[in-house]
Amino acid sequence: MEIRKRRTQAVRWSAAALPDPVTVGRGRRTVRLQVATLGRDLVVTISGGQAHAGAVALAGPSAGPGGAGLLVLPPHKEGPLARECAEAVAAAAGCACVVAAGIHQDGATPAEIEAIVANARAGIARLAAALRAVPPAQRYCRDRLPKPRTP
Repeated sequence: MEIRKRRTQAVRWSAAALPDPVTVGRGRRTVRLQVATLGRDLVVTISGGQAHAGAVALAGPSAGPGGAGLLVLPPHKEGPLARECAEAVAAAAGCACVVAAGIHQDGATPAEIEAIVANARAGIARLAAALRAVPPAQRYCRDRLPKPRTP
């Protein structure tokens, strides 16, 4: 008698439910937010100028303000934006969210930095609103896991 192993299904975000990348600002003040799936969770990158990994934040849907985990590579200053984005996206999408942020403009003036931060916050709000607008029934799809290998 042959024993058949059942294949299970993996639940993941549907690619059709993900919003397009969000770009806010012009020139040196441009900030781009892009979202990707990681199973049933989301990964967001925030970049501008020379993209890099300056800070990483992780938040769950019920973390609330200040509840996100945060790693910042000294002397980078993107930590507060990464945390803010992770918390906003996790709450809007109802899943865990990892954010990697890195924005660098050589010789940025205080006015440019202020505009970049404002653009990043506007992009976070737009991304969270777009994710909130996706009905929960349309967020996820099921994939069959690959057939298990037998020895």
